[in-house]
Amino acid sequence: MTKKLFYEDAYIKKHQTKVVKIKGNKILLKETIFFPQTSTEPGDIGKINDYKVVELEKEGEEIWHIIDKTSLFKEGDTVNLELNWDKRYKIMRLHSGLHLWAGIFDSRFKERAVAGIVKSNLAYLVFKHEIDDNIIQKTLEQANEDIKKELEIKTYEDEKKKGFRWCKIGNYIPIPCGGLHVKSTKEIGKIILKEKIIEQGKQKLIIEVK
Repeated sequence: MTKKLFYEDAYIKKHQTKVVKIKGNKILLKETIFFPQTSTEPGDIGKINDYKVVELEKEGEEIWHIIDKTSLFKEGDTVNLELNWDKRYKIMRLHSGLHLWAGIFDSRFKERAVAGIVKSNLAYLVFKHEIDDNIIQKTLEQANEDIKKELEIKTYEDEKKKGFRWCKIGNYIPIPCGGLHVKSTKEIGKIILKEKIIEQGKQKLIIEVK
């Protein structure tokens, strides 16, 4: 099992650990600061010593680090990990912004998003039907007001269901989430609505953060 340090502290940028196993250009480490990509969130990139980490693969409780070329590492070697922090932090801000906005839609207007997707430079919510423009504007204004209030953002594992995680922002209801977030809404910046798209009757609302 790979120890997931990103859940203990999403702000760790560098770390030293040991190589557990090697398969060509795939490296298994004792612990990692690299978050693996999911169906809704990009994974990290960075370096293991001088080798570039270009992708990550999650196999059960193991996280394999795929580097750009076959390494000279041996099992038991001590290696240095370094995140591409700019990419990680932008994704964390987008992710937290998306959760905050989704919470406002749900609490104020009983409009629950059916999906939330984070990309490297944008994120979007998906609703089952078209949302009234007035509601969209009001929720966006509320989100940016909440950002200024510096609401606390907490992520935690479910007390009963091992491996299941939650994200809670201020007094909004917790939302199931296995991703990474900033600690306060202040770090999100300003949420900007980039585009509204209707696809097969569903509405996609795309945002960026500045």
